[in-house]
Amino acid sequence: MKICVGIISYLPDGESIRFQRFKKLINLLSRIDKVFKLPILIIAQNWKDCEIPVLQNSLLIIYSYDEGLGITGARRALRDKFINSEFDYLIMLDDDSELIGDERDGMEYLSQIYSHPNMYGVFKSMLLKLFAISKEMYKKIDFPKGEAANGDFFEDMYLIMALEKLYPSKKFTFKRNGINEYSNSANDSLSTWYHKQFVKRKIGDNTREMIRKLKHVN
Repeated sequence: MKICVGIISYLPDGESIRFQRFKKLINLLSRIDKVFKLPILIIAQNWKDCEIPVLQNSLLIIYSYDEGLGITGARRALRDKFINSEFDYLIMLDDDSELIGDERDGMEYLSQIYSHPNMYGVFKSMLLKLFAISKEMYKKIDFPKGEAANGDFFEDMYLIMALEKLYPSKKFTFKRNGINEYSNSANDSLSTWYHKQFVKRKIGDNTREMIRKLKHVN
């Protein structure tokens, strides 16, 4: 089984926020290199003039886009690149994630993927952070149109809830052991899209309504 890590990344133009988000990204890549030692697929949006340090263990596979694709658009691009790759399983992280743990913790996390081929694993209930999905499962589902930045729906919440509704028998839940992910999804001052212009509860309600309308697969 071939496993990779997938990251969607957008670097805004503002010099200060761009620097801070890029610093977080570099730290994340270094941590993945040490903890997982896996190839990393990156949907790199607006990365002009960025130099990524060479990693010791992880191969970087970067797909560059001059403009932002939107969060859902970037997720969809990552899905497409993964499905058309040599890899069998995708671990998702965001570019502002902080990966906590050591190499032993990483091995214990990966062992759970090896024990659940052709399935999907949930690490945090509604977030695609250390969420893992097999190619077989990702071929069965895609993201609908819409963007969180427009107040439409949460794409991470949608994917997890849709999978749980349509394919509950294919789910496993990770035992965290020593590994974890930290990021401020609720109120991040460095967010590239959320600046309290929407009521997040309403976006969550929109997402749950979309899930309610999904029909079970025969």
